[in-house]
Amino acid sequence: MSAPLRVRLTRELPQYLREEARADAVAGLTVAVMGVPQAMAYAIIADLPPVYGLYTAVISSTVAALLGSSAHLVTGPTNASCMVLLSLSAPIVAERGGGPLEIVLLITFLAGLVQLALGMLRLGGLVRYVSNSVMVGFTAGAGVLIATNQLKNILGLDIPADEAGRFLEALAATARELPHTNPRELAVGVLTGVIVMGAPRVHHKIPGALAGVVVAAAVVWGLGWDRVTLADAGVHVVRDIEPIRGNLLEMAHLPALLIRPDLDLIGRLAPGALALAILGLIEATSIARVVASSSGQRLGFSRQFAAQGTANLVGPFFSCFVASGSFTRTMVCYRSGGRTRMAAVFSAVWTAATVALLAPLANHIPRSALAGMLIVIAYSMIDKHRLKLTWRSRASSRLVLFGTLGATLVLPLEYAIFVGVGLSVLNLLRMTGKVDLTNLVPRPDGGFDEVPFNRAPVSPVVTINIAGDLYFAAVEDLDYELLRTLHPETRVVVLRMKRLRAVGSSAMAILEHFWDLLRARGIRLVVCGIEGELQRVMTTSGLRSRIGEQNIFYADNKLLQSTELAQARAWSIVNEARRLEPGRATEGPVTYAGVTAGDILSDRVIRFGNRHQVREAVWLLSEMQKRLGWETPSALFLQDRDGKLWGELSMRTLLHEMNRDLEVDPLRGRSDAELRLLLRRPFAQTIDGIARQDLCRVTRDTRLGELIVRAVQDDLAIMPVVQEDGRVIGQIEPAQLLRGVARALGVEQPDGEPGGRR
Repeated sequence: MSAPLRVRLTRELPQYLREEARADAVAGLTVAVMGVPQAMAYAIIADLPPVYGLYTAVISSTVAALLGSSAHLVTGPTNASCMVLLSLSAPIVAERGGGPLEIVLLITFLAGLVQLALGMLRLGGLVRYVSNSVMVGFTAGAGVLIATNQLKNILGLDIPADEAGRFLEALAATARELPHTNPRELAVGVLTGVIVMGAPRVHHKIPGALAGVVVAAAVVWGLGWDRVTLADAGVHVVRDIEPIRGNLLEMAHLPALLIRPDLDLIGRLAPGALALAILGLIEATSIARVVASSSGQRLGFSRQFAAQGTANLVGPFFSCFVASGSFTRTMVCYRSGGRTRMAAVFSAVWTAATVALLAPLANHIPRSALAGMLIVIAYSMIDKHRLKLTWRSRASSRLVLFGTLGATLVLPLEYAIFVGVGLSVLNLLRMTGKVDLTNLVPRPDGGFDEVPFNRAPVSPVVTINIAGDLYFAAVEDLDYELLRTLHPETRVVVLRMKRLRAVGSSAMAILEHFWDLLRARGIRLVVCGIEGELQRVMTTSGLRSRIGEQNIFYADNKLLQSTELAQARAWSIVNEARRLEPGRATEGPVTYAGVTAGDILSDRVIRFGNRHQVREAVWLLSEMQKRLGWETPSALFLQDRDGKLWGELSMRTLLHEMNRDLEVDPLRGRSDAELRLLLRRPFAQTIDGIARQDLCRVTRDTRLGELIVRAVQDDLAIMPVVQEDGRVIGQIEPAQLLRGVARALGVEQPDGEPGGRR
């Protein structure tokens, strides 16, 4: 032992024993109590004797815990991984004969090699690109397969493993053998399932799995069903499959297929081992991430990959099949107060003690009891809430989830994993393979409206906001897509590129081509929102010098600062071009030709989306009133997604909605807290249901007489003034309308100075 390690142990071990060892030991015991029957049952899924599940829970859990990064992740047999093992091994066992153990150990070793390689290459982040829908779909499908696979054990039927590992084949074989059902096996399985489900409801601390198998074993032993021959409807118990002898030294094993490798068999199993490795890593990292989000621990996923791989490399030499992170055992460890990785080690120690001390009792556990417990577990694997949530979400998520689920039921499981991962990656590429284009339209009172691409009003200056990943797959035809937003009046295009990522040579080539296309049409290009990496790529590619430094504006910590500067630059180009147009007439003095809406409008306008809630409208009006100190009430002018006027919501309407259906007298005696609860009832309602849409829309050129007539006839306190494209540019309140009347009567001159009486 090196000196630094000796010093560290001398310093930290006493502290650990004093502060954390007891909590870890208790948590480990709790995990073992639940995990022992589960480990035995999961071995049954893989068509292995239950003792090998216990070995895996001892060795693999210890190795993964000592080398991993998660303080709470418990590694061991998992239901989905065991189902994949059965799918991989059963056809080969049926073809070659013999038992499945050596095949399973080879698959485990190959999967461990893949996991260790991914960890050593620091590729732990790869699992982030596999969506959660893949795991939800695969786990649900595996749950259905497990339940179907265990029908033979709970009914006492003799069905070959290669038939029981496939959904349709298992159903057909079960239906064919159904007349040979063993009623005693069925009774034991149903009894176990009822106890597993019901025990936690009686008291949350009762371990349902342990209680179920203990009661089932006691019933079978007490009635003597385990001593009856199978021909006379006897009940299979663990000792009939392979006895658990309690000698832990029997774990040591040299896998025959690793001592004398069969290269053809390895090549045949390699794709399945890769799928199994990916499944195990996704399971382990997703479970560790869930617990870490609650515990606040920071994880190293590459280290976790290496730990899982090492556990599966060491495991075959101790008769262990493939292991992965277990969600149920990990959550039990965390909720039971486990503090460090030693909690998982303690669970392995308690499991080993169970094997050594209670082996004679474990041999009396009925196989149908383990099957009944597995069917309950299989049902819990189907996350009905997540399935429903995904069904109501985007079509792409539904495709990934239900495509994976369907593949799990129809295809061999190793291919189903690849189908799910492939669908997830294709969905990711589809979403990132197209940049997000929108138009920014300046507001008269400052700021910008963001509207869908190519739906902005016609203007000499077109401002395009580009966001997303601008890598080679996303930039195809981008230049021609950008040309769609141009009009004959367009003189300058402003590109805002603040939110671009993954910009490379392909993106620069496309932007340069766009610059050439604009130049051929006599249109100038101005870019803004340029940040460090994009600036570097533009410089090295030569695009920066071609655009010209005077047409490039760099990102600032003030939001949209560079966009405002780019707008100013664009309009200076437009105005300069207009000034230099040959034969352009010089504008003469403006003459007063009567009062119009443009003369008296106020640009004090509050614009708001029409899909917001009542609570947001109340907050906005209150804040605007407080900050700006407006003496007269204003209205919210609601606009649609294109930024066009959609309707109007007044303060009076809001107050009426909040007080609707409330009695007056009880309100008078309420406290502020009681009033708050009453008035908040409609807060979640969207404002498009209470807004007024029958607005008269006036333009800058609408004459005073028309304004007065509309205000009187429609009983309008506030009239919106819109552009030809339907966008609000101002409003006319009673004060402005009276000022227009005064101007028409000569009481006020057009420049605002008071005149003499007439």
